[in-house]
Amino acid sequence: MGNQPLEKRKSAKTASQLTRRMALLAMLAALSVAGRILMASVPNVQPCTVIIICSSFVFGIRFGLALAFLTVFGSDMFLGMGLFAIMQFLAWGTIAVLSGLLGKKELYKKVPHLVLCLYAAFTGFLFGFMVSLNYLFIGGPFAFWTYYLGGLLFDSYHAAGNFFFYLILGPVLIKLIAKEKTRIERI
Repeated sequence: MGNQPLEKRKSAKTASQLTRRMALLAMLAALSVAGRILMASVPNVQPCTVIIICSSFVFGIRFGLALAFLTVFGSDMFLGMGLFAIMQFLAWGTIAVLSGLLGKKELYKKVPHLVLCLYAAFTGFLFGFMVSLNYLFIGGPFAFWTYYLGGLLFDSYHAAGNFFFYLILGPVLIKLIAKEKTRIERI
């Protein structure tokens, strides 16, 4: 590589970094999809939201949005797909955006772990609210409020699951993803 023009070396470096990022995205998407499928018997408890949060903290909004899309598409291929898939993507996409904003200037490192666990729990309720918005468009305000209030127990399961998944897996997952980001940047 020493005799190659500078443009070709930069191009090879960029391609290698992009390949590593895509491989990491695919691996995290597979982990997220598998986690959702394996936890399908426990209503609304799955590691997807926490994986999206941690990935968005480290890699930013675009990476988180891509992961959200792959999670919805991949898991719904096994669990069933419908109009709700659009709302799932919008909900997880919103969580990716919020988490990506917290990841700017590494703000998540300055926040106590317990507060981030509460943030993860909040995203469980946010996810449930956003997915319920589907019924606002389909059946109007009455259908929305009936569906949303009827699902609050399940949103609580999602919030509790997120809290405990982040409590246990959050720091480890962030450390692993950040380590891979450092490797990618060193290429």
